[in-house]
Amino acid sequence: MARIAYFYREMSEYIEIDLCHLREEHAVTATACAARWPRPLATWRLVAGADTVMTWFASWHALVPALCAKALGRPFVIVVGGYDTACLPGIDYGHRRGGFRGLVARAVMGLASRIVILSEFTRGELRAMGADDARVVLLPLGLDPARYARQDRRERDLVITTGGINHSNLSRKGLEAFVRAAALLPDARFVVIGAWMDGAIGHLRAIATRNVSFTGRVPHADKVGWMARAAVVVQASRHEAFGLSLAEGMLCGAVPVVTDAGALPWVAGGTGVVVATQEPADVARGIARALALGPDAGAAARTRVLREFTSDLRREGLARVLDSVGIRSRGAAPARTVVDGATAAEPSTRDIAA
Repeated sequence: MARIAYFYREMSEYIEIDLCHLREEHAVTATACAARWPRPLATWRLVAGADTVMTWFASWHALVPALCAKALGRPFVIVVGGYDTACLPGIDYGHRRGGFRGLVARAVMGLASRIVILSEFTRGELRAMGADDARVVLLPLGLDPARYARQDRRERDLVITTGGINHSNLSRKGLEAFVRAAALLPDARFVVIGAWMDGAIGHLRAIATRNVSFTGRVPHADKVGWMARAAVVVQASRHEAFGLSLAEGMLCGAVPVVTDAGALPWVAGGTGVVVATQEPADVARGIARALALGPDAGAAARTRVLREFTSDLRREGLARVLDSVGIRSRGAAPARTVVDGATAAEPSTRDIAA
């Protein structure tokens, strides 16, 4: 059993999944780095008491842990893919655009013993950043099938997308394109599942037709309920290193419709429809094609996730990554979470902001 110091900026579902896997075998101290200023002394103590250091995303919150790991001779493992590797100047997104954030991202990755990526798409981004390919490990996200029910009797007109509703995600996650596409398919029901994070919900409501609804923040069980009833799941993003929500919908048996962006076509794996652009007309045509495919396509989507993207595969992959830096798995471990230096119990369940 090893001691792992795990640092993150904001808790998310994919980080929670990894923490659960790691805590099955190791003693993990998870620290939220939400404050603007780093806590170097507290971070030094955490790293000094650990056998290895892990974090998700190469940004400012990871820099001090990475430097401490280097100074103390601890392995440093980072998962990347998202804002830290992206370059989308048109929507003001991604550290690879340059500037101070780009320098920090490159510095953090330069200090890493292993750089874990979720798709080959991110490998290309890393090469553009000059990262050492020898330290890069491909390990897709994984889902627990027991948490995602499939339902044979579906609402054949139900089309969903999932994502937190904020101004950035109107374009980045394709939420505006999804809502505008609904006007072109008046006989279908469109549902946006996700928390209302800023005033963007007002904009979406203003342009929405009567066949569009918004759930707001929902618990995991309710999200799965929508996915299990949906005929089609849409991910019309501009950038995705993987597409967790897409994989969730596929695991529930919904037919995927994705833009030709990032890793989305690879995750869909030919089981649904890929649209060329984020234009509402293209998205609507893709949805219409997916609705016509029928239940066999949904079954194929579920099979792809069960074959390629399960929690067992993710757990085994994390163990191999740790083994490659000298950390062996030997038994179960207690869990605790540190939030800006204060220890607290890790919650067992969490509402999904999506």
